[in-house]
Amino acid sequence: MPIVRWAVLLACTALLCVPAACGPQGQPGPTPMPPARAVAVSPTASSQATGGWHLTVYYTPVESYHGPPTRSISDCGGAALGQHSADFLDNIQPEGFGRVVTPMRGGRFLGWDFDRGCWYATSTPLNAGDHPLRAWVSTAAPQAIAAGTGVRVVGCGPGVDPVVCARVQGASWTVDDRCSVGCADPRHLDLYIGEEDRPNFESQNPNYFEARGAVVALLG
Repeated sequence: MPIVRWAVLLACTALLCVPAACGPQGQPGPTPMPPARAVAVSPTASSQATGGWHLTVYYTPVESYHGPPTRSISDCGGAALGQHSADFLDNIQPEGFGRVVTPMRGGRFLGWDFDRGCWYATSTPLNAGDHPLRAWVSTAAPQAIAAGTGVRVVGCGPGVDPVVCARVQGASWTVDDRCSVGCADPRHLDLYIGEEDRPNFESQNPNYFEARGAVVALLG
């Protein structure tokens, strides 16, 4: 179950955003990650594992897996960004980014600006620090968990495919992304699993899952 992340609010670049839509030199005004506090899950907020975590995943839709009809879109300044699969666009809006079939002005990805409700082109999906998202590493977390915190999933919770759980447990997750909606739960982590790799990804790929009752250690 995807949640809305702050990464898209930072993703405009001088190359891909028109000046009217961005700040000085084509860049958006700075939106720094808010000062983070250690999550109150243990007295030391270190590597002690705690239960009761809610895990979800997010991914990057790929246009080639989505068919017609198409829809015309424009960027945040009103410039045309071409026609794209309407289903593909609908999948981008909760996930944040999507890879297009035909690059636009040098950008291979579309981003959705949740704050302004418009599209923009970008060279790669970005996290809240304006750096590329990393599959099976990047983690979107509530503000209470400091950026850079390592995350180790000790137990996935019920209902997760054992093979997928083993991969989740073996990954070196790091908090480098934020969410602005759906983050009232301080023990909700959203794990980035990379690009869509098949049609009907959410129902056909076991890597797409939601689990409650996970056991997680924050590594500081």
